Amino acid sequence: MLSRKGLWFLLFLLGIGVGGAGYAFRYRLLSWMGERLLVRTPPPPPPWDAIIVLSGRPFERSLKAAELYHYSPTWVVALGGAHNDDLLALGMPYTQECTFTATALENFCVPPSHIHRECVGTSTQEEIAHIRHLCQLKGWKKIVIVSSPFHGRRIELLAQRWLAPDSITWGIASAQPLSYSIERWWASEGGILTVFQEYVKGLYYIYKGYF
Repeated sequence: MLSRKGLWFLLFLLGIGVGGAGYAFRYRLLSWMGERLLVRTPPPPPPWDAIIVLSGRPFERSLKAAELYHYSPTWVVALGGAHNDDLLALGMPYTQECTFTATALENFCVPPSHIHRECVGTSTQEEIAHIRHLCQLKGWKKIVIVSSPFHGRRIELLAQRWLAPDSITWGIASAQPLSYSIERWWASEGGILTVFQEYVKGLYYIYKGYF
């Protein structure tokens, strides 16, 4: 039977082994962590009833939405009710996420007549619930949701709960990030913050019962 010192020494060696293996395979592990968050449900084939842009990262997401619009013109919905606190404090007239997205869409040559602002929702869960309301209200049955790559898995789990029961055909189009590479997200601060925040938010959504 091992003595207490022997047991501690064995645990020390085990820790060294696990740590060494983790370091040796760190890139494979980090790559796997990112892949777990990526989209698995691509957009359905066009035509679509609407292209819906979730709030956040308005430039890159609007760029992707505009690309889809020019491929198959339809309604483009700019979501997001959250305010930019700095702009709000400065007394600027436009401070909501939906306005930033709508402005970016116009800059990418989406006609204003095809842009529908929905300044609603301050979280992904609230926005997906509002998308369901919009689909029910307007009779939309086939939509594309535009967001960022590592946001994909959380959106899919929410859509399976909120959209699938209404027989809405949906898929997710991922915008190319500006501040990091999807394949080597761990090489930049922006990528690290994005991935780890997604895992924290995913755990919070599980705790709240949103999925």
